[in-house]
Amino acid sequence: MKRLIILILYLGIFSIVSGQDLVERICKDICTCIGTVENMDSLQVRLNRCAPISMEEVWNSTEDIYQENELIMPDDTVQRVVDAVISKLTYYCPKIKEFILAEKKTRFYKMSDCETANELYLAGNKAYESGNYKTAEKKYLEAIKTDPGWVYPYDNLGLTYRNTGQYEKAVNYYVKSLSIYPEGNIALQNRAAAYVYLKDTDRALLDHSVLINLYPDNPEGFLGTAKAYYAKGNYDTAIDFALYSHRMYQAQNSEYVRDTEKLISQIREKMKEQNKLDLFNEKAKRYGILLE
Repeated sequence: MKRLIILILYLGIFSIVSGQDLVERICKDICTCIGTVENMDSLQVRLNRCAPISMEEVWNSTEDIYQENELIMPDDTVQRVVDAVISKLTYYCPKIKEFILAEKKTRFYKMSDCETANELYLAGNKAYESGNYKTAEKKYLEAIKTDPGWVYPYDNLGLTYRNTGQYEKAVNYYVKSLSIYPEGNIALQNRAAAYVYLKDTDRALLDHSVLINLYPDNPEGFLGTAKAYYAKGNYDTAIDFALYSHRMYQAQNSEYVRDTEKLISQIREKMKEQNKLDLFNEKAKRYGILLE
């Protein structure tokens, strides 16, 4: 059952399964059975206990239907349902996804256990803040060499390369960061931004879709998606994501509302050029946003 812990996050994002009603019933039954999760060990124990029970109970009710209708159940159906439950469990039981993400964030977004790596990283931050990007690059690379499994210097090195226009290098180091911590929102968000600069908007949109699936309460994924669609010239779609992220930032009283206001104004001008101002106004009204 450890396979559940490993696979449920990413398979849940990308898979499309058949027998959705059956899978949904099993997943929701597992979710109810699990109850409150205190730590990863308790989650593993509860999954080990709940998953077989829920699958058996729901499966038996389905099997009765097959028998009543004198149907023969395909041999591979059980395995397909098990695979589908693994892939969709976090979708139908968000508390599991939220718990795993919170646990992994605590584990990976922290200072290194190696004091030398910390010193090098902090020296890199100091150089970066003063605009001395060459020194920052050097210190981050030394920190990575000292502690190759620590994501912070990878992320900040990627940011250094972004700020110096070295977008391919930035992408490479975000890839390395994500190989350690695949759900890292910092690397996902910044790699997507680097892809936009490289005019690879399809990959940028993919990273933002992962961000939205993993962190639906974070407006960055929605704003980044709006920017990517804007770069593609798809203003009709860009405005939906821009307005949605704007409303999220407003609810958070975030200073980033200025960024969304600027983007919305830019999209408005583009849609005006395309004689789509009525569509823009309709969408803005739908989101409850009135612009002068």
